[in-house]
Amino acid sequence: MPKPDVLTIEVHHDVAALRDDWRAFQARANAGPHDTWEWNDAWARTAGASTTPLIAIGRTAADGIVFLLPLAIRHRGAYAVLEWLSAEQGNYASGLFLQSAWEKPDLPRGKQLLAQLLKVLPPVDAVHLTSQPNDDSTTSNPLADLPGMEMASAGYAFPLNADWAAHYKRRFGQRIRADLRRRERRLSEHGDVRLRKVTSDEELVAAIDRMIDDKRRWFANRGINDFLADETLRDFYLMLLRTPTRKDVPHLELFELTVGGQPVAANLGYVHNAVFYGLISSTSDGPMLRYGPGNILFLRLIEHLAGRGIKRMDCGAGEDENKRRWCTIKRPRMHTIVPTTLKGHLYTTSLRIKLLAKQRIKNSRRLWKLAKRLRQLGSTANAPSASQTRTDVGSAAVRVQS
Repeated sequence: MPKPDVLTIEVHHDVAALRDDWRAFQARANAGPHDTWEWNDAWARTAGASTTPLIAIGRTAADGIVFLLPLAIRHRGAYAVLEWLSAEQGNYASGLFLQSAWEKPDLPRGKQLLAQLLKVLPPVDAVHLTSQPNDDSTTSNPLADLPGMEMASAGYAFPLNADWAAHYKRRFGQRIRADLRRRERRLSEHGDVRLRKVTSDEELVAAIDRMIDDKRRWFANRGINDFLADETLRDFYLMLLRTPTRKDVPHLELFELTVGGQPVAANLGYVHNAVFYGLISSTSDGPMLRYGPGNILFLRLIEHLAGRGIKRMDCGAGEDENKRRWCTIKRPRMHTIVPTTLKGHLYTTSLRIKLLAKQRIKNSRRLWKLAKRLRQLGSTANAPSASQTRTDVGSAAVRVQS
């Protein structure tokens, strides 16, 4: 009878030094967009520069690397909490696992795997791994067996192919499509309407600044937490936008809708494994806003991406009317929440209460409408000026594609 394969775990702190092994592994593992080396290297160099990476790599003699987890320890008040390295950015995170290896019964899973992992990491009070997809794409994730709860907002997506126009007609009634065409005609009266991908370095800097300014004003007008006040996120986006845009390399892309050469809307997304993962969309203030340039940009972007061979549009987490109409795929997301000390039980109990309250509000149309109204009424912040946008720095408690 063959002996069970032994799992060994090592921890690394230098993301850049792992480039070759990480990229080779993500090409054959179940890798989400925010588990890639490109994403985490950019994060570690910019927004996450003050955090020590803890990259846990599991190996067996038979398969070599069988998992890679980009982790970090953050202090939440008096508690040390194990989280994803880029937990403050992105819609999905699950770590990278080699599916063929985890189909074998002899490797530890769930609490056994976590216990082995915690032995080689610095001590923590709790584990909180957010944004883990709970669908067929993560069937080989051995951490999915750990205690947790569903997140208040799922992710949403829809397939892209040559039949995108038929999908559009099925999901949007004739009246809505006619209204969008009318709005686009009205927009074209002010100049030529074009979708453009921003590519040159000088244009990327200007376009990112416009997008951030527009989004921050949108947050301020609605009393929403302004995660873009953190200047390091701008550096993070720019670093990813400067990644070579090859099909085999995950990278960020920024699109703008222009009218007479002037940008009126933007869409930022991460391309990985023929999927476009939407991150941030924005529209500029001004007279063009009445025509809904963001919806016109999105329709043109869908056509462009389908023509390039992108297979899926992932609209990210959160719900809105336009997203519900487009999307046919719902991706529930999970929190993994595990206390590891007596003190950690206090933290996880409080965390669960907060998350359950948020879940109840988001799942009730009446409560969610009331919460948004109270949030807007309670906001005392004015829309930031252009000078404020570039200098104010705050916490990056990020939830994207708002």
